[in-house]
Amino acid sequence: MTTLTSDKVITFDSDDRDSIQDPPRDGLVITLYIANYFVRRILVDNGSSVNIIQLETLKRMNIPQMEITSKSTVLVGFSGEAKNTVGEITLPVYVEGVNSIQRFCVMDSLSCYNTILGRPWIHDMKAIP
Repeated sequence: MTTLTSDKVITFDSDDRDSIQDPPRDGLVITLYIANYFVRRILVDNGSSVNIIQLETLKRMNIPQMEITSKSTVLVGFSGEAKNTVGEITLPVYVEGVNSIQRFCVMDSLSCYNTILGRPWIHDMKAIP
Protein backbone atom coordinates (compact mmCIF):
# COMPACT_ATOMS: atom_id res chain seq x y z
CA MET A 1 0.00 0.00 0.00
CA THR A 2 1.37 3.41 -0.96
CA THR A 3 1.23 6.11 1.67
CA LEU A 4 0.19 9.69 1.14
CA THR A 5 2.94 12.26 0.85
CA SER A 6 2.72 15.98 1.39
CA ASP A 7 3.17 16.68 -2.34
CA LYS A 8 -0.02 14.74 -3.30
CA VAL A 9 -2.96 17.08 -2.75
CA ILE A 10 -6.35 16.77 -4.42
CA THR A 11 -8.31 20.02 -4.31
CA PHE A 12 -11.15 21.75 -6.10
CA ASP A 13 -11.01 25.32 -7.40
CA SER A 14 -13.67 27.86 -8.41
CA ASP A 15 -13.99 26.33 -11.92
CA ASP A 16 -15.26 23.13 -10.31
CA ARG A 17 -18.19 25.05 -8.82
CA ASP A 18 -19.73 26.05 -12.19
CA SER A 19 -22.47 23.40 -12.17
CA ILE A 20 -23.06 23.31 -8.40
CA GLN A 21 -25.97 25.00 -6.66
CA ASP A 22 -25.16 27.48 -3.93
CA PRO A 23 -25.28 26.40 -1.15
CA PRO A 24 -24.33 22.92 -2.36
CA ARG A 25 -27.04 20.32 -1.85
CA ASP A 26 -25.47 17.57 -3.94
CA GLY A 27 -23.46 14.78 -2.37
CA LEU A 28 -19.86 14.17 -3.40
CA VAL A 29 -20.24 11.61 -6.20
CA ILE A 30 -17.03 10.48 -7.89
CA THR A 31 -15.58 7.88 -10.26
CA LEU A 32 -12.61 5.70 -9.21
CA TYR A 33 -10.78 2.50 -10.09
CA ILE A 34 -11.87 -0.37 -7.86
CA ALA A 35 -10.25 -3.76 -8.49
CA ASN A 36 -8.97 -2.43 -11.85
CA TYR A 37 -12.46 -1.42 -13.01
CA PHE A 38 -13.58 2.14 -13.65
CA VAL A 39 -16.58 2.47 -11.29
CA ARG A 40 -18.95 5.42 -11.67
CA ARG A 41 -21.55 6.79 -9.25
CA ILE A 42 -19.55 6.37 -6.04
CA LEU A 43 -20.95 8.36 -3.12
CA VAL A 44 -18.43 9.63 -0.57
CA ASP A 45 -20.49 9.62 2.64
CA ASN A 46 -18.93 10.69 5.93
CA GLY A 47 -22.17 9.59 7.62
CA SER A 48 -21.60 5.94 6.66
CA SER A 49 -19.67 3.80 9.14
CA VAL A 50 -18.90 1.19 6.44
CA ASN A 51 -17.97 0.98 2.77
CA ILE A 52 -20.78 -0.55 0.69
CA ILE A 53 -20.75 -2.09 -2.77
CA GLN A 54 -23.77 -3.41 -4.65
CA LEU A 55 -23.84 -7.10 -5.62
CA GLU A 56 -24.88 -6.08 -9.14
CA THR A 57 -21.77 -3.89 -9.39
CA LEU A 58 -19.55 -6.85 -8.48
CA LYS A 59 -21.31 -8.95 -11.13
CA ARG A 60 -20.66 -6.27 -13.77
CA MET A 61 -17.00 -6.23 -12.65
CA ASN A 62 -16.87 -10.01 -13.30
CA ILE A 63 -15.91 -10.69 -9.68
CA PRO A 64 -17.10 -14.21 -8.79
CA GLN A 65 -19.60 -14.48 -5.96
CA MET A 66 -17.32 -17.02 -4.25
CA GLU A 67 -14.93 -14.10 -3.50
CA ILE A 68 -17.57 -12.70 -1.14
CA THR A 69 -17.12 -13.83 2.45
CA SER A 70 -20.49 -14.99 3.77
CA LYS A 71 -21.16 -12.74 6.74
CA SER A 72 -24.60 -11.26 7.17
CA THR A 73 -24.58 -7.92 8.96
CA VAL A 74 -27.54 -5.67 9.69
CA LEU A 75 -27.07 -2.10 8.46
CA VAL A 76 -29.44 0.64 9.55
CA GLY A 77 -30.10 3.40 7.04
CA PHE A 78 -30.70 7.10 7.61
CA SER A 79 -34.48 6.60 7.69
CA GLY A 80 -34.14 3.80 10.25
CA GLU A 81 -34.77 0.84 7.95
CA ALA A 82 -32.63 -2.22 8.60
CA LYS A 83 -31.16 -4.29 5.76
CA ASN A 84 -29.00 -7.41 5.82
CA THR A 85 -25.79 -7.59 3.84
CA VAL A 86 -24.94 -10.51 1.56
CA GLY A 87 -21.40 -10.63 2.93
CA GLU A 88 -18.06 -8.83 2.79
CA ILE A 89 -15.35 -8.45 0.18
CA THR A 90 -11.93 -6.84 0.21
CA LEU A 91 -10.97 -4.88 -2.92
CA PRO A 92 -8.19 -2.48 -3.94
CA VAL A 93 -9.21 1.15 -4.50
CA TYR A 94 -6.98 3.46 -6.54
CA VAL A 95 -7.01 7.26 -6.17
CA GLU A 96 -4.43 9.47 -7.94
CA GLY A 97 -1.32 7.44 -7.15
CA VAL A 98 -2.60 5.97 -3.89
CA ASN A 99 -3.68 2.33 -3.64
CA SER A 100 -5.56 1.14 -0.58
CA ILE A 101 -7.23 -2.13 0.30
CA GLN A 102 -10.79 -1.61 1.51
CA ARG A 103 -13.37 -3.91 3.06
CA PHE A 104 -16.86 -3.52 1.61
CA CYS A 105 -20.22 -4.75 2.86
CA VAL A 106 -22.03 -6.30 -0.11
CA MET A 107 -25.68 -5.32 -0.54
CA ASP A 108 -28.22 -6.90 -2.87
CA SER A 109 -30.69 -4.05 -3.15
CA LEU A 110 -31.57 -1.20 -5.47
CA SER A 111 -29.51 1.93 -5.07
CA CYS A 112 -28.71 4.94 -7.21
CA TYR A 113 -25.03 4.47 -6.24
CA ASN A 114 -22.79 1.57 -7.24
CA THR A 115 -20.61 2.06 -4.18
CA ILE A 116 -20.63 4.10 -1.00
CA LEU A 117 -17.25 4.99 0.44
CA GLY A 118 -17.73 5.75 4.12
CA ARG A 119 -15.56 6.77 7.04
CA PRO A 120 -13.17 3.77 6.79
CA TRP A 121 -12.03 4.91 3.31
CA ILE A 122 -12.19 8.63 4.16
CA HIS A 123 -9.92 8.12 7.19
CA ASP A 124 -7.49 5.95 5.20
CA MET A 125 -7.21 8.74 2.62
CA LYS A 126 -6.76 11.33 5.38
CA ALA A 127 -9.44 13.29 3.53
CA ILE A 128 -11.90 15.93 4.63
CA PRO A 129 -15.02 15.80 2.47
